[in-house]
Amino acid sequence: MLDNFQVAVIGAGPAGSTAAETAAALGARVVLIERKSEIGTPVQCGGFLPEARELASLMPHARLPETLQDIPERCILHRTRLQRIFSPSGKSKEFPVAGRVVDRRAFDRWLAMRAARAGATVLPATRANPGGGSLQLQGHFSGSIKPQVIIGADGPNSVVSKAMGNRGGEWGVCLEYEMVDVDIDPDAAEMYFTARYAPGGYAWIIPLGWNSANVGIGVRPSYLGKQKLPDLLEGFVQEHPASAKLSRGEVLAVMRGLVPAGGSPQAIQKEDMLLAGDAAGHVMATSGGGIPLAIVAGRIAGEVAAKHAKGNDALQEYPSRIREEFGRELTRSVQIRKMVDVAMKSDRLMDTLLAALSADQMKSIMRAQIPAALGLVRELSDDRQP
Repeated sequence: MLDNFQVAVIGAGPAGSTAAETAAALGARVVLIERKSEIGTPVQCGGFLPEARELASLMPHARLPETLQDIPERCILHRTRLQRIFSPSGKSKEFPVAGRVVDRRAFDRWLAMRAARAGATVLPATRANPGGGSLQLQGHFSGSIKPQVIIGADGPNSVVSKAMGNRGGEWGVCLEYEMVDVDIDPDAAEMYFTARYAPGGYAWIIPLGWNSANVGIGVRPSYLGKQKLPDLLEGFVQEHPASAKLSRGEVLAVMRGLVPAGGSPQAIQKEDMLLAGDAAGHVMATSGGGIPLAIVAGRIAGEVAAKHAKGNDALQEYPSRIREEFGRELTRSVQIRKMVDVAMKSDRLMDTLLAALSADQMKSIMRAQIPAALGLVRELSDDRQP
């Protein structure tokens, strides 16, 4: 069985399962390898996913797979209609964003199920290590395979990326509570900028219903110093002005994870290897959102892998196709994040920056789409450097 695969996908998250489904549906013999015993568990993501019409604006050049447009209701925990951004001083601005909060356990398993139904073989509880053009499998399934294409969708610490010679990039570290009995606005996904509780990032409240929410912080280690992530999150819940909504709530789950913050690594394609999703830095640096980019990248990776398996030298198309579909937005998001870094070091500067932006400009910056907004951020950041 292990000698018969043309495409091996490592990682059964949104990018990997999409790549496996796509390649299998196009006729390739595909294996999907996941180190976790249960796909989708543990959860390492807030689960916020804009509605399809919002995604069309976020990635106007991308062809959105069905799995971003028509998600089963059983995978959706809640819907929101606003995004609200709080400055360190507590002032807020909001703009309409239709969003879905997905149950990542159910959502990831649904995507993997689609891959299996398309013909992919799924190997959970199995680790894959590339070397010498082959993959060594260890765990519940073991052995050696030598596929024509290896797709690394294996997250921030990607073994495939390391095998390609990429250096480690910049990451954000996230810690999140699932909370109940909280007094939140169920219509709004909220972002809080505060150097005290979320240095180099932001805190969030993502509603899961009328009185439940995912509450978390994402920071960059270079901003942390000697502070500890659990202390910062507990401080946000108990001491920040948002504590009026949160402090009487109960914590049902604690989740943590890594998020790429610096865009793509040096190479996302090398010889017979491709990277997609978090492994490829496919995350909007302005928001930390990665599900839409991961699924689009997975679709592209699956298409070029299947084409290559049929005898066409298609793998070198992959980077250019990524650039065509969402590369501009991804690059701009990193540029904006780097400009805002100056203000991130000071609540006073962040207050000034957010006060100067209209709600519409904030929405544009979150989407990383309007060059004029880029110029405004650059001007404000440059003028206010200490």
